[in-house]
Amino acid sequence: MIIKTLLLLSLIIGVTLTQQGAYPPAGIYVGLSSNFLTTEGESLTTYAQNELLSMSLPDQSGSSSSASYTFTSFKLGLTLDNLFYNQLSTDVYQIGWETIDFELQWNYHICANTVFNPCENGNIQVGTVSGASTAVASNLYVEFNTTSTSIIATNTTMAFDQGAIQVNVHCSNAICIIPVSDIANEVAQNFVTTLTNGVTKAINDQVPTIEALFTPIKQIPMTLSNGDSLWIDLEGTLVEESNPTADLPTITAALNGGVILENTDGNFVYPSQTPSYIPTDSQLETFTSDYSITITGFFIESLFDAVFASALPMTINPNQIPSASPVQLNTSDGFFSSIAPGLSQYPNLGIQVNCYSPVTPLVSINSSAISLLNFELSADFIVLDGDNPFTAFTTLFTIDAGLSTVITTDSPSTFSLNSTLTSLTPNATIVTSTIGSVDASGFVQLMQMAQGMIKLPAPAYSVPSKYSMSNVQLQLGSQVIQINFDLVDSSLEKINKKSVILN
Repeated sequence: MIIKTLLLLSLIIGVTLTQQGAYPPAGIYVGLSSNFLTTEGESLTTYAQNELLSMSLPDQSGSSSSASYTFTSFKLGLTLDNLFYNQLSTDVYQIGWETIDFELQWNYHICANTVFNPCENGNIQVGTVSGASTAVASNLYVEFNTTSTSIIATNTTMAFDQGAIQVNVHCSNAICIIPVSDIANEVAQNFVTTLTNGVTKAINDQVPTIEALFTPIKQIPMTLSNGDSLWIDLEGTLVEESNPTADLPTITAALNGGVILENTDGNFVYPSQTPSYIPTDSQLETFTSDYSITITGFFIESLFDAVFASALPMTINPNQIPSASPVQLNTSDGFFSSIAPGLSQYPNLGIQVNCYSPVTPLVSINSSAISLLNFELSADFIVLDGDNPFTAFTTLFTIDAGLSTVITTDSPSTFSLNSTLTSLTPNATIVTSTIGSVDASGFVQLMQMAQGMIKLPAPAYSVPSKYSMSNVQLQLGSQVIQINFDLVDSSLEKINKKSVILN
């Protein structure tokens, strides 16, 4: 760990570290466990090491005022070890390897620019000294925008103790008088630049998988009846676990998680609420699986908000009611004539219902149920009396409901959350009436009858194509829904580390 401290001091002096475990309020938290990150880190190490060993190292030739040279047959041996990352500031990380060992060999032919033009041959070795501290790291910038995520590695730098990298020149001639070290040092410096650029590229090559892991649901895979679409607000930040003990601590993406409505005309409607609840550190960090999705009530509230914003205000006309329905929008229908006797003055006329934007329910979650509280919806019942339609009465509906949610594994890479109404406690109040008394209890009975016909959205989630899921579990806790599972690398071909033996 000493070299990591040295690297931080040498590369980021002046940058303030953020506090671990400083979680903001959010609708969705996506956690990757330390164990999973360690396994993925091994894959990243293997990929980066293989990419570096595959770098093209072409022959070089050049000249100076004192000599001309040709360098050929470059060979590289290299190992990376002890991957780590640190949070430097909000959404700025450092990722790298505490240990990088390398040896670069090549042959040389050099001729002095003198009257006798003497030439020499030999080989040069540039490499890390055994036991010396040498590390390499990149700055990783993470930005969670509303509908996308941007992760990019830049500014890769090597940090090492004085004397940790040595240049050795071996001349094969009987007499060796031409100085080669200066040219060899320049080549070595250029190689370090090539090496750090290669590390940057290797990390960025793996960014798409990293992005997909932290933003599991970008669009809810359902289209509303009017063609509107639902998106997830991905604004947020990454947070390290509160008391990290490993080089790769558990890390969580705290995402706004609000549901955004996209109308068919391309306009976006954002949630009227903002997230306010923050789960405890233990709720977000003590999972033992590879992956954890924690959902708070804000996500559910904004989902209802978006669906209602799409559908309401809404007008229901008599001809929209199926003929088989037990209740028809007509003043002479048995239901309406029983609850509103005053409608008998207007026989056999249609009733139009205007529903208005509701008050979105509050969501409360405990270990046994999800509750929707204080949902309000108002509606005008308008008698279609020829050219003189009039509002017969206005009703305010208030509803509390209970949900039961189960998780269904739709495929090895996809699951969905399926919810049903387990309880419905409706109430109806007649706000105004122009036809005399109206019995609101009839509406209560009607809503209770409709409970079994109400279908709720079933959001689905797919893991990145590289993985499949196992051990999928759903758990309700204090104000949170948690989905935990392990991720299995489903790649058919495993990548082995390259090795290069230098003689």
